Amino acid sequence: MADYLTRKPGESIWYARMAVPDGVRHAFGGRAKLIKTTGTSNRAEAKGIAMLIAGQWKAEIKAAREAKAGNADEWRLAQHTVGLDLQEKRTQGISSLFTPALTKSSPLSQESEPADIEGLFLALLRAAEDLHDQGQHEILARLTRYARKYGDILENGATAGAGADLHSELLSILADMEATAIAGEYNLSKTEHQEAQEIVHNPTIYKPRSPITPSMIEAWENHLTSQIASEKTRDTHRARLEKISKYLTTEGAPLTFDTIHKFLGNQSGARQTLQNYLWSGRSFWKWAIKYNSQFREQFSGSPCPFDDHELPKTGKAAGESYTAFTCKEVEDLYSVASQSGKDALSHLIVFGAYTGARLEEIGRIRPEHTIYDKAGEPIGFKITQAKTEAGVREVPIHPALAPLYKHLCSLADANDGYLFKGGKNQYDNRLDWLSKQFGNLKKKANFSGLHVFHSIRKTVTSELHKAGVGLEVLPYIVGHENKSFTLSVYSSGCSFEQKTEAIKHLRYNFN
Repeated sequence: MADYLTRKPGESIWYARMAVPDGVRHAFGGRAKLIKTTGTSNRAEAKGIAMLIAGQWKAEIKAAREAKAGNADEWRLAQHTVGLDLQEKRTQGISSLFTPALTKSSPLSQESEPADIEGLFLALLRAAEDLHDQGQHEILARLTRYARKYGDILENGATAGAGADLHSELLSILADMEATAIAGEYNLSKTEHQEAQEIVHNPTIYKPRSPITPSMIEAWENHLTSQIASEKTRDTHRARLEKISKYLTTEGAPLTFDTIHKFLGNQSGARQTLQNYLWSGRSFWKWAIKYNSQFREQFSGSPCPFDDHELPKTGKAAGESYTAFTCKEVEDLYSVASQSGKDALSHLIVFGAYTGARLEEIGRIRPEHTIYDKAGEPIGFKITQAKTEAGVREVPIHPALAPLYKHLCSLADANDGYLFKGGKNQYDNRLDWLSKQFGNLKKKANFSGLHVFHSIRKTVTSELHKAGVGLEVLPYIVGHENKSFTLSVYSSGCSFEQKTEAIKHLRYNFN
């Protein structure tokens, strides 16, 4: 790791040193490097001080980059506009401004042209002075040569073709002068200056950049860490916004309702997939309007382009939710897993069938989460980590599950303290390996893609509902938000005893 330390010849004092990226040197007075004394000759002490100084410099460099990113499309659009104007002048043959003065057969008209010619040369003179002050010697030399050539033609005459060529040369010089001026105004790097020249000479290569910039997406994602606990959910939010931003840039399209409508039309997937894009878009828009001043200034008063889209409600495009297994199908899956020697998978199927718990809820259960009766027998367990607030709950242990539950508790020491062995996963999902095993199992059994482990949760919900378990109990067993206004506002929930009696309605034959 860099320690950012350096010494000046003949000195014992250490200095902090950092190179300044070309694109943001304007924010540091044009300096290519930053240097500041640490005030000490002790290297270990100087290293700590230098790291603090470098941290501040990095923050300033990041701020300069973000500020520059905010106006990146301004200068590109400006070059595009000027390029189109110059292109129009070339197309319309504006050389007629001075062409009559270039032919011996059509001498300069004293009545109509002198003021224009005089104005032209006064403008070129002012431009030459500006170029000299800016140190732009190459363009100044081109402009000087052009003026001399123009003067010679005025004096000696030339063909109309030569006049047209001279006009094209002037437009080329003006284009480069524009790129130079924009580079100075926006503090462009050499690479950006070159891009500005390319755009002004060929405006068709310009496409509006997405207002959803990478730095904004990063800042929004940082904001989401305080709003969404799941890293996986935050990552999918970011991936959706990056795809939307890439579409805007590729298409050269503005961020509007119509553009987002076209984007959605180009996406594969059903209604839920499209809803997720709109969900991510609305979240970003709300954040950007509130916390990003440049975005707020650009879109203030504009309606959110992610609102009021009518998505498919019927047919295949409307999509389908996961399908519940029947009790017999759950029993068959268990039987195949057990006969195949996949004990962990067969135990998982039984556990899910008698609790309705989500996969990762099961993966987080420890023996210390057990609820015991007065005789010291396990009668339930606590789910302390869940997808939603409603998921944090107490779940009764079905009498048929009790023997397996005790057995799994006895294995906890070998499973890092959990009932089920965990595997490695990017998002710390402990039972991802068992989810994949279940996927292979149900695929071999010819179940559709709408049948997943979560389908067992639907089986439990369906069986309890058919057995007469009502909304005053059922949501509190499976950990689902209660949509009943009266119960959610005025009730603290059903009793553990009510849940225990309800869950006994589940019946399977796991032989």
